[in-house]
Amino acid sequence: MDEIRKQLDEAYSYAKNSDYDKALELCNEVIKAHPLLTEGLRERASIYAHMGDFKRAVTDMTNVIAQEPDNPSHHFFRGWWHLDGGNAAQAVEDLTKALALGGKNNHYHDQSAHFLRAVALVRLKRYDDALADCQHVRDDFLIYIRSGKVSKADIVQQATAGKTKS
Repeated sequence: MDEIRKQLDEAYSYAKNSDYDKALELCNEVIKAHPLLTEGLRERASIYAHMGDFKRAVTDMTNVIAQEPDNPSHHFFRGWWHLDGGNAAQAVEDLTKALALGGKNNHYHDQSAHFLRAVALVRLKRYDDALADCQHVRDDFLIYIRSGKVSKADIVQQATAGKTKS
């Protein structure tokens, strides 16, 4: 397993330097040599997301989820990539699943999941739900998504403005 992790860390290094061909080649080698392990698919999904190819990232993460359906992180990242790929409804579904799987354990993605779901809910014009999610997020929270930097204040303002127009 250490050798696999080393190879996937190397793939990530190539991706950080925008050498996506080499990064994907290394991931594909791991996937081919260890088809029952999810590590290679997860890393390749992350690389696709880094490239902006959210369709392939979501496809790989869907295959990971098929093997490990109860891992909240898998649903969290697929939800984020759905959001970045313009599919707000699927993002809400995945982020809701991530939060449910995290349960009362305060999973380390919970605050981000609430926030990303609020972003998706604003896009779906579900303003009250977005504001409810914002209650689970620190006031100084911000995150970078494909469309740029978004803060809690931005989402609250958009949801509040959307409510008054409705």
